[in-house]
Amino acid sequence: MPSKSTERIFRILLFLIPLFLLGVLEIGLRVAGFAHDRRVPFKAIDNEPGWVGFNPEYAHRYFRGFLPALGFTPFREDKPENGIRVVAIGGSSTAGFPYQWYHGFPSAVERRLMDAFPGRPVEVVNLGMTAVNSYTLVDLTRHVEAMEPDLVLIYAGHNEFYGALGAGTTAEWLPKQAWFGRTWLQLKRSALVMGLERVLVGPPDYGLDPGDNDRTMMARVVKNATIEKDGEIYEAGIRQFDDNMSHVLSRLQSRGIPVLAGTLVSNLSGQPPLSRTPDAMAAYQEGEAALARGDTASARTAFESARDLDQIRFRASGELNDIIRDWAELYHARILELEPVFDQASDRGIPGYDLFTDHLHPTQEGYELMGAAFADAAIEMLASPGEADGLLDWRAEQLLDSFSEAHADILIDRLLSDYPFNLDTTAASTSYASQLRARRNSGRLADSLAVDVMTTPLSHQNALYEGARIAMARGDTLAALAWYHSLFYWQPFNHRLMEEVVGSVLSSPSWDSMLEKLALHGAGRSDQTYFWNALAVTQIRQENWNEAASALAQAERTDPDSPIMLYNRARLELARGDSSAARATLQRYRDVSRP
Repeated sequence: MPSKSTERIFRILLFLIPLFLLGVLEIGLRVAGFAHDRRVPFKAIDNEPGWVGFNPEYAHRYFRGFLPALGFTPFREDKPENGIRVVAIGGSSTAGFPYQWYHGFPSAVERRLMDAFPGRPVEVVNLGMTAVNSYTLVDLTRHVEAMEPDLVLIYAGHNEFYGALGAGTTAEWLPKQAWFGRTWLQLKRSALVMGLERVLVGPPDYGLDPGDNDRTMMARVVKNATIEKDGEIYEAGIRQFDDNMSHVLSRLQSRGIPVLAGTLVSNLSGQPPLSRTPDAMAAYQEGEAALARGDTASARTAFESARDLDQIRFRASGELNDIIRDWAELYHARILELEPVFDQASDRGIPGYDLFTDHLHPTQEGYELMGAAFADAAIEMLASPGEADGLLDWRAEQLLDSFSEAHADILIDRLLSDYPFNLDTTAASTSYASQLRARRNSGRLADSLAVDVMTTPLSHQNALYEGARIAMARGDTLAALAWYHSLFYWQPFNHRLMEEVVGSVLSSPSWDSMLEKLALHGAGRSDQTYFWNALAVTQIRQENWNEAASALAQAERTDPDSPIMLYNRARLELARGDSSAARATLQRYRDVSRP
């Protein structure tokens, strides 16, 4: 008869052997490379040693019928010693929808940081994705930590009910507690679990077939998905956000990573409740009446009530902003109040379609407002005493090219023509097709290229290049420069293209307001003397002496014997009335220019 110790060992082995076999199978799948491209968050950039970018395939873990587009914001594998690295996390508003990522607020932050910290490598890595929520932020946090950011930007909360694993989209029989979603995402780190998922439910369907474009994802998700305020699903969504974000914030805090989070803004005065329920509609109409008689305070209260009573919950309720504000005390995060920013810029004091393209995604002006607000706070958090003297006037920035605008307009037209904005769901696909035909026949270059990108293999890059070339040939130089600026983001390592574009208009002061931004972009991406010199030229012509001196200091740092830098410095010194310094600089110029 076996002893008790032998029986205990036998039972332990019975438990361990299956675990061992599972471990062997997991290792075997990993060694074989199964689903490797879908398990790693970052990938090396082809032909650019030392640079990595967010892996588009990684987002598969959050969806089966949808694969969100990701911004191409590469960063150095080894963070530079004097570099500034900022990571932005959030949903579609962080990603920049309906525009491309380079017209979203994180890129606006990056441009201002490049301006404020000349000579320091600045990387703003945008990890925002459409239709994700706090579960995705929890899952990404460990990767964000490994990036060693100097600051994390958070703008999230609109997708807690209908986003990936949201309380309003998970099956009724599944647990609504946040731990369940987090556990599932942890399991999906395993190659074995991914393999079992593929066997049981088939390969992922990313909705890339032409028929999938007949309806918007919002329409597919929201059909009959009404969520009553203070009901079970509503409370589950609130708890989900609070619980998940506490994991994110506490983990970042424990690693000493500063956080800057924005409160959530949405279209209040222009967007009636999507659910059309009587109480929500009554509150909205009350807000309209109050706004019409000039009672902004009462109007805001009514509009916020209408938003919170709206049972189709794509706009975050006020409770989520209360949770965000608590992060300041609980996790020492800095909270950026964005509602006053939008109120002050709004035509009527309460934002509507003047600053929003739909129910919650800002216009380009709105994104720039967000970017400026985030950047001001970020600069204050990142700068050392005496640092961060910006060169450029960003208030007059006009970087939205007509192609990007047309492309965004098509996306919004499609969104607003479908459910729940348009209750006649049978007309949605017909409306979309007619919109495309109308734009293709509009006679505008930007419209036709935008339609081609959506209906043919034409890429964004090729569309931008073609549009810039045609605009330049037509003599519309300012428009061409805006197209090229967008193209630079698709080709961040094409320094030759940047130099050619800057050089093609450097002799003319007519384009300085745009040229200076292109030159700064080139300097920030490459730190080449050429771009710092070009920036100095634009500032000298505008009689911005301090800004010109700063740009020349960066040119000298990269190449102390640059003849162009010395020539421009002599020009600056003469303009400032320092003739003796100018003579000395001209002598240096002659010395280095001798063959």
